[in-house]
Amino acid sequence: MKKQTFLRKTVATLLALIMVFSTISVMASDILVSPTDFDNTSLPFVDIGPMDWFYEQVRYVYEHGLMTGTNATTFNPNTPVTRAMAVQVLYNHGREQLSVGTLNNPFTDVAGDAWYHDAVVWAANNGIVNGLGDGIFAPSDYITRAHLVVVLNNYANIMELELPAQRNNLFFADNADIRNYAREAIQRFFMAMIISGRPDGTFDPQGNVTRAELASMLSSFVKYSENIYHSEVEDEEDDEWWLVQPPYGFPPYGFPI
Repeated sequence: MKKQTFLRKTVATLLALIMVFSTISVMASDILVSPTDFDNTSLPFVDIGPMDWFYEQVRYVYEHGLMTGTNATTFNPNTPVTRAMAVQVLYNHGREQLSVGTLNNPFTDVAGDAWYHDAVVWAANNGIVNGLGDGIFAPSDYITRAHLVVVLNNYANIMELELPAQRNNLFFADNADIRNYAREAIQRFFMAMIISGRPDGTFDPQGNVTRAELASMLSSFVKYSENIYHSEVEDEEDDEWWLVQPPYGFPPYGFPI
């Protein structure tokens, strides 16, 4: 009787092991057959893929709720960014950290029911944007590369974020084209290695910013700011540094913006 019981237990154990290893084999087979399936399905956008230089940057801003697609399945990486879009992504990132009491809309061309209304009014009341004068914000105009850096620099100042220099003074082939109002901001972000130039050595200050470039710049900026924050925590609480260290590394450099 004991022998039969032992045999039944042995058979049951073997069957269980066969089922477990069969499951593992299927899972491993699935992974080995399609090694890029995870990457291809981690984003819902059909117009970008893992081989695009901006793929990881888009994934970062998407997963952190900073940017979404232009619809459910497309990101449109080469579409120029409007002034309203640029402010919206900063609003997505900083609206909980920065707040003001009564928000006054200083712009006559930002309607109360516009999708960007809250973001633009929030940015204006926090001193991040000033508009073009005469109560005009021009939300549908494309934002220039120079102006985007100025807006980000304003945001960094409001957030009291230090940007330590990581390289020497900037030099672009078109330095003379960088207007005075943007020069300090561009120099600060360049020396902090948050931005780079075009492949031809220019900065192209009046050029448009694509959605892919915005994702790249924003991901670098946010990662940089979080590294600075965590470095301050490390200085104050060395014993607990491992509890707050982010799972990602230092910002990627050299992307074309």
